Amino acid sequence: MEEQLLTAYLCFWLAVLGAVLGSFLDCAASRWAAGDPHPFQGRSRCGSCGHTLGARDLVPVFSFLLRRGRCRYCGARIPARCLVSELAGAAAFLCLGLRFGLSLELGQWFAFAALLLALSLTDWAARILPDKLLLLLAANRAVWFFVLGHGVREVLEAAKAFAVPAALLALVLIMEKLLGREAMGGGDIKLLFVLALYLSWAELFLTLLAGCLLGLIWAALTGGKAKTAMPFGPFLALGAMLTVCCGGPVLEWYFGLF
Repeated sequence: MEEQLLTAYLCFWLAVLGAVLGSFLDCAASRWAAGDPHPFQGRSRCGSCGHTLGARDLVPVFSFLLRRGRCRYCGARIPARCLVSELAGAAAFLCLGLRFGLSLELGQWFAFAALLLALSLTDWAARILPDKLLLLLAANRAVWFFVLGHGVREVLEAAKAFAVPAALLALVLIMEKLLGREAMGGGDIKLLFVLALYLSWAELFLTLLAGCLLGLIWAALTGGKAKTAMPFGPFLALGAMLTVCCGGPVLEWYFGLF
């Protein structure tokens, strides 16, 4: 009973931390997309009336729901991305806590989730996956590689994993040559190469498959309308998170068929 209470307590605060981080990253991504040279500075404001938001306007998830998605001062609709980012942050940290527990490795995956969320929100807002964030994601893995005491085995796993984005890149280049237009964004390919530092080739393939399925589901639900179109980056990031948190049993089941 005591262990269950401790787990529940941990999960609650991880969800809160993730929601707060999601809110912060969404604010920074929105400012960056709008051309703000200092996206991490200054108080939060309403995007419509410019009114500075108070403490009760900034409670993750609850403020959005209690105000029914509208600004308390001018009544303008708050973008759904705000709520989605907070829920995504909460879900990511909660699932990672349940998956890895209070371990040293958890630090690597928290940074992984935070950077993927930042990339997703930036791609959603400005249709770009910034190289600086991709480099930070790669640097995070490099740091934890030494902190966790990894060695030759992990290097060989990464080398094999690189075959997945390399093969995809070759296929995309061929398709672009035949079709005469862009088949896949360069940022998405670069993100896959960075994910290969964290995931095995099978996990990376599962990530790509999950991202494609999630994208197709989104297109079906929205009817493929241009105003609701989304880039592939967020789906790829979500596929990676699902693979990290619950991809193990799926891969074990699949390879058990042979």
